Amino acid sequence: MNTLVNLQAPSEFQYRFFEKASQAPVKGMDVWAKGLAGRWSRRASVQRKWREKVDASLALIPELMEMSDDTFDSHLTRCRREARLAGPLCLDPAIEHLALVCEVSRRSIGLTPYPVQMIAALALCQGLLAEIDTGEGKTLSLAMAASLSSMGGGFCHIVTANDYLAERDAKTMAPLYKRIGIDVGFVVSKTEPQERAGAYAKQVVYTTAKEVAADYLRDRIYLGESTCSGPRYSARRLSGVGKGYVGMVQRGLFRAFIDEADNGLIDEATTPLIISRQQNMVDLEAACRAAWSVAEKLEEGRDYRVWQQQRRLEQLPPGRQLARESGEYPEAPLWDCPTRRSQLVQLGLEAREFFKQGTHYIIEKKYLGTSTSPIVIVDESTGRPMPNRSWKLGMHQMVEAKEDLPMTPPTQTIAQISFQSFFRRYGHLAGATGTAREIGSEVWQTYDLATVRISRNKPKRVLNEPARFFRSCDEKEDAIIDEIRARQSTGQPVLVGTQSVTASERLARRLMANGVLCEVLNATRIEDEAKIIAQAGKRGNVTIATNMAGRGTDIKLRAGVEALGGLHVIATEPSSSRRIERQLFGRAARQGARGSTSAYYSLEDDLLTKNLPDWVLRVLSGLSRYEAVGRLFTFCSFLALSAAQSRSEKLAKAARKAVAKNADQLRLSLGFSKNSN
Repeated sequence: MNTLVNLQAPSEFQYRFFEKASQAPVKGMDVWAKGLAGRWSRRASVQRKWREKVDASLALIPELMEMSDDTFDSHLTRCRREARLAGPLCLDPAIEHLALVCEVSRRSIGLTPYPVQMIAALALCQGLLAEIDTGEGKTLSLAMAASLSSMGGGFCHIVTANDYLAERDAKTMAPLYKRIGIDVGFVVSKTEPQERAGAYAKQVVYTTAKEVAADYLRDRIYLGESTCSGPRYSARRLSGVGKGYVGMVQRGLFRAFIDEADNGLIDEATTPLIISRQQNMVDLEAACRAAWSVAEKLEEGRDYRVWQQQRRLEQLPPGRQLARESGEYPEAPLWDCPTRRSQLVQLGLEAREFFKQGTHYIIEKKYLGTSTSPIVIVDESTGRPMPNRSWKLGMHQMVEAKEDLPMTPPTQTIAQISFQSFFRRYGHLAGATGTAREIGSEVWQTYDLATVRISRNKPKRVLNEPARFFRSCDEKEDAIIDEIRARQSTGQPVLVGTQSVTASERLARRLMANGVLCEVLNATRIEDEAKIIAQAGKRGNVTIATNMAGRGTDIKLRAGVEALGGLHVIATEPSSSRRIERQLFGRAARQGARGSTSAYYSLEDDLLTKNLPDWVLRVLSGLSRYEAVGRLFTFCSFLALSAAQSRSEKLAKAARKAVAKNADQLRLSLGFSKNSN
């Protein structure tokens, strides 16, 4: 096992923690110049040399295939020794090494990489964001890149979208790494601290963005607390290995490969990761319940005004007056202060308007009576539950008051970091996703990651049906149910994408009432994900998945299904980004198989109601009443949808830019410290 002291950090690294030194934000004309550099780095000709290297490697593979296992292993040992002499930070793998990794894959896990997967692995080694279509083998490409970059003794983190994928991929690819001589581990939410130290000590670690960033923050806290006594940076303490471990777990941030990179680098960029500790509740519970009793009586338009898209809310004079006249609560001294009372009512209104059960959180009754809050936050970008996490500034307690649940103690923030700031601290960053085209410019400006498009192994054979628009959600769901019943009657499997837990459960109930059996994959059934996805490609099966639940897992078609048209994917509501819709539709027609897609939208969908003026929706609703202008209604609705998605994407991009700007300002601002002596 390599110890930390034997690794050579690049000159731009901060030695004390092995992370990339912070750089000043780009401003003025430099932004324009950097944009030009990004477009130049994404030019199509950059792949020419990769194709030449892949062709040369393919020419070597027949000779390697003829070798006996002993001869091949001896050859592999010699090449690994040469790679170690070249150093641990491999950016341009040798032709022979690429051929060896391909042959190891065939011998150890039974997968022969396609040429396009070899090209993707080279792109990842060079620190690029590779757009690899859904189903084209990102998992193997990432494992090949990690193998090539770690043969010389380096180490890396492979950051996946969720715990399930981190554990699955680490175990699936373990034989490949073992044959090469690379040790692999994984870190998920259930991994204990001592086990984390052992996992991070391995060369390749599969984990999630939330876990690796949280461990980084805990290590930084430990470093800060350890300054008062003893040697801080001994090899044993920094490696996190040893009996009675209570210290650091990570070895630094040398290299990271981000799977589903659009999720890790973009979708989660506006949510900071926070390390907190519990505080005494004092009289917060009574104050929150008093505030909620006032907030639920207020009326929108009369007592307060809401801007849903900006998630902003303003109390109006009548609402403030009602809060002032609400009376005092002897058991809640916090409520007696007029200023604090107004703040608590504001918090209650935000809980009422912006935090919806089934969309932003679910209630897990199994946590009732325990120290864990039954309010479980749902990741909006993936539809996955995030237990043991809470909103800050009293919001979690206010939601508990809203749902009339036992209240958990509030928390105090002791460390936080945005995912943008965290990923920029890696010395070498690369990623793979099925939808990079829309975010190429932003990823370049934020992370210095150039985007490259990797071609498909086989031509895509998918039938995309025109989107259909309806006046109401009920009309839309009626049409969806009719299509599902028609396709199920032929035996064609159907995957239905929804935007929330509530929507998935409602549609499932309606399908069951119409005699259609279906499986539901959402935040309340995430433990059954592997089983549900494994059956989704079976003849006649109907699967409803919230947002991107099941993302990163293959839906394999069973025998005879392709002859029926393959998997049919239905979008039941427009997504806030066209990129997310492409991810859903990418589940159909994987690896050249047949498939089809359809989309059903209504004028009552959240994206349209939050991003379009009321008069536009009224005009469209009027057009929908006349069959003679049916095509005009569809055309105008399509334009309205494009405008709503464009506005939503711009607002989301502005929010991410604001987060990055605030992080840079905080880093560059002056601070003061007080000595303890």
